[in-house]
Amino acid sequence: MSKNEPNPTTVDAAKRFASQKETAFGVESLLPHLEGAPPSNTAPPKYQNTEIIRTGIDSLYLSFHGSARLNLLSRLQELKEIAKSTRCRDERTPPALHLAGIKFIVKPKGQSIYPFVLFNNHFVIRVASEASSNAPPVYMQISSELLTMHGYDAALEMSRRIAGQIVADCNQGTISRVDLCCDFTTELDWLSVDPIAWVCRSNKRSEYREANELTGYVFGKSGDVLARLYDKTREIEVSEKSFFKEIWKLRGWDEEQTVWRLEYQIRQAFLKDTASTNPDTFIDKMNSAWNYLTSNWLSLRLISLNDGNSSRWPLHPDWKVLCDARFNHVGVDDIRRARFEVLPSDYSIFTGALGYLTSFMVKHEHQTMTQALAAFYDAAEEHFKIDDKRHETFAHYVQTKLAEKRIKFVKLKQIGELE
Repeated sequence: MSKNEPNPTTVDAAKRFASQKETAFGVESLLPHLEGAPPSNTAPPKYQNTEIIRTGIDSLYLSFHGSARLNLLSRLQELKEIAKSTRCRDERTPPALHLAGIKFIVKPKGQSIYPFVLFNNHFVIRVASEASSNAPPVYMQISSELLTMHGYDAALEMSRRIAGQIVADCNQGTISRVDLCCDFTTELDWLSVDPIAWVCRSNKRSEYREANELTGYVFGKSGDVLARLYDKTREIEVSEKSFFKEIWKLRGWDEEQTVWRLEYQIRQAFLKDTASTNPDTFIDKMNSAWNYLTSNWLSLRLISLNDGNSSRWPLHPDWKVLCDARFNHVGVDDIRRARFEVLPSDYSIFTGALGYLTSFMVKHEHQTMTQALAAFYDAAEEHFKIDDKRHETFAHYVQTKLAEKRIKFVKLKQIGELE
């Protein structure tokens, strides 16, 4: 995630959807010109107890660059001031701003580094001021309803038209975050799953329950990837996203079974390493990204007591169905992450080393750096001989750490030479 990307705030679902119902926005006025089928699903794979209903993109966050339109910024400032005064007097809804034929309301407050926030029931748009040099001029969140009901291509085209009216010479947009999801039914009892059967690249895990019923898991926290597995049927009772039920019924849902959702929230850093931040080419990488995430980032495994490496355990058959989910008819490529650690700076190396060395000088009453350096090696060797927690020699420890760091801090130049 870029350090300049704002952290989306969580809004109480009841309040959010109440505000949407109170105001009629004309987003649909543009849709007839952009109507397109949502990303297609292949025939749903089925195991004994698990069946995929649909796959799709739940949320899409785009950054746009261009030159600020000063007249629009002035208008946004006016509407922001009106919104402040309207809120204080508790009067009617503030006047709307129309962009690409769509009506938006300007909020009385900005968010994070963005002074202007525009919204309707399909978009939340943050707009930077002319003086903001560290942030994309336009940061746009597209709703799951628009993406689900009208498709990725139509939503992308609409977002570009809107962004083009906010900034001049607007680019085609960059993906800052995208949420891939798969809705499915299963007879698998999640409570019966042994916790060690979950194999995840993150150690962070949260479990959610209502009374004695498990409602979901969250894997990961504040990283490039976050996974959610939850009871979507229960969730839409709160979020009021009833349109999902109509989609599910068209895909064969019997209106009785619980629908679960597996969802991966993917940020820009992951996309740069594995897929693409270009919204036009990402569509061709979705299947590959999903396959990697369900096979390598988070997976449910059959525990094998004879193998201490859980990543080699076979996939649970029901989880294998989810791995095989597809978002379109594009093939699957191997997209193992190419992550390379950056060598620490000289500043951090010397500052850290001198911090420990001066502590050694005080503890052992050495007066000069030369004296301390001469004594350090012998003291370290002796420590490894007498410390009960150590099970190796000083020399072996040094060689082990050296080998680890040669791998961790591999240089890109070295990679190129090996090829």
